[in-house]
Amino acid sequence: MRSMTGFSESTLLKDDIEFKCISKSLNSRFLEINVKLPMNLKGHEGWVRDYINKNFARGKIDVDVFFTAPPKEQLRISDNFLELVKENEARIKKHGFDVAPTSYAELLKIRDSMQKDYVLKDSSLRDLIKRSLVRLRRTRETEGKSTKADLERLIIAMRKSIKSIKGMEKINSKQVHKKLNRFKDALKLDQKEVNVSEAFAALNKTDINEEIVRFNSHLDLVEKLIRSKKAIGKKLDFYTQEMQRETNTISSKALIAEIKNESVELKSYIEMVKEHAQNVE
Repeated sequence: MRSMTGFSESTLLKDDIEFKCISKSLNSRFLEINVKLPMNLKGHEGWVRDYINKNFARGKIDVDVFFTAPPKEQLRISDNFLELVKENEARIKKHGFDVAPTSYAELLKIRDSMQKDYVLKDSSLRDLIKRSLVRLRRTRETEGKSTKADLERLIIAMRKSIKSIKGMEKINSKQVHKKLNRFKDALKLDQKEVNVSEAFAALNKTDINEEIVRFNSHLDLVEKLIRSKKAIGKKLDFYTQEMQRETNTISSKALIAEIKNESVELKSYIEMVKEHAQNVE
């Protein structure tokens, strides 16, 4: 089980220039990928997206690669860049155009906009990004273990709660029989206003055994699901809706306050499970 939230970063130092990759993920119903790369590294976005698609199932994942250099390096302009500027100025003059002198500040702006001075080999860039994403996956797994432990606790609590409701089913049935006897007495008194078929249909609707069986079945599936190594978030969310539906029906059918009160407690546990379902992959 993996959480959808996580954060990681990896760094690489090359020629006094620090390249850094920050990866973070947040909750999302689907897999959303946002990749930010320096201009001269934009061509690598495709394989980064493919790698994320293969290793993550859900979550809003942001990958940001950037570099920083010491002040001395930030103010340096390489000989290759200067030669390139001169070549272009000469070519423009050759076509009869005047070229105004370029200031040092303007050269820095041009260099930064081109981002050609800071070059990273493909293999080094891949290693940098993959290290960050592997760490991101591990942080999600670590948080997922905590979530799994809490889900196991909630399953135990829900089993105890539904068992308590099952135990009170006999008391609820007694209330049903009391109502049935009242209807029989009313029939003996020949009260024509009593609709027999409707009366028995209403009494039949107070039986909560089917809902209890279905709830336990859903709970078994949830317990099996959280042991799975696959993405479980969407299925877990579905099962919480089904358990919520069964609990609502139990509460509406129950004739005694004790079952209704226990149903409220059961709903609170289901809500906690639902919150976890929104946070796991």
